[in-house]
Amino acid sequence: MRQLTRVFLFDIKASMNSFMGAYMLIVPSVILFILRTFLPSVESTAANIAIVASGPNAVEQEIVETLHGFTDVTTYDAIEDMEQKLRGTGNVQGLYWDPVEEQYVSVLERTTESNTIFSVGSRVVRQHYFRKDNPDAPYINRYTYAVPPELSHRTRTSPVASTGGPIFIGFMLIISGFIIGMNIVNDKELGTIQAIRVSPASKVDYFAGKSIFPFLVTAFYTIVGLLMLKLIHVNILQTYLVVVVSFTVILLFGLVLGALGKNENEMIGYGKLLSMVVMLGVLGGTLLPDNWLWIVWWSPLYWVYDVLHEVFTESATWGGIGWKSAAILFTTGVYFLLLKKKIVRGLS
Repeated sequence: MRQLTRVFLFDIKASMNSFMGAYMLIVPSVILFILRTFLPSVESTAANIAIVASGPNAVEQEIVETLHGFTDVTTYDAIEDMEQKLRGTGNVQGLYWDPVEEQYVSVLERTTESNTIFSVGSRVVRQHYFRKDNPDAPYINRYTYAVPPELSHRTRTSPVASTGGPIFIGFMLIISGFIIGMNIVNDKELGTIQAIRVSPASKVDYFAGKSIFPFLVTAFYTIVGLLMLKLIHVNILQTYLVVVVSFTVILLFGLVLGALGKNENEMIGYGKLLSMVVMLGVLGGTLLPDNWLWIVWWSPLYWVYDVLHEVFTESATWGGIGWKSAAILFTTGVYFLLLKKKIVRGLS
């Protein structure tokens, strides 16, 4: 235990003395600040909405005037013109009246299966009819009180937070892996690894000591991220369980960088290449439709992103967390077995 503590303290000192180490500890704060600045705009539903203003699909004027107070409104003479707008790029929603069903239809470009999303149009329409039956009731467009029964099970999480939170933690896993790899490479250059062989410290003490500081960094930024992104209402135990399981990804990533890099610059180069590969899993989880997600099942970070997204949208179950955590451990274990010889040779 004493040898492990010495390795841990030496690891902190080495990280602080390195410009790259200090840089990697500061950058996450900047990323959190940037994500945090986008939360108010999302919560205030700053989007663009296309509506039909004439003909049988026209939206009544009272609703149009209400929409102008929440978002940018573009009017179209026919439903075909509105649909053409929705096929383009950008965050655009649609709203029109269906004369057959005698109800309004609110169109979103994309929804997620596990996170029910209510568009600006649907909020305003609900507000419109709610106020007709309850003329003295306050506005409920922010849904903080007087919520209609059909919205009682809505998620409280901003899409920026529910998506940005898992991406940020995935980024922190990579940063922590960089810290492990950088410190191992520095020890190789200084001859510390060779000295470990003739010291009382075992290899287990050495690598465990190298892991403590990155783990504390990840744990610290996880709670800071929850606070900054207004996710403190989620299940903290589930979040940290996933983070602990995901630490196996950090260890593998750091060991691979430490084994491949002969010096710090070389390690950073390998790290950039590997980071782009492992982040493909997160990118796929964010952008791919559900029926194509199997393409990124090979990535441990995809499973990290997927389970954290469920936790942050409060749709996770312990059973789901269990088998997805097993998927993280399994995929990481497979890569460790494939790379074991290279890691052992690189650290010898």
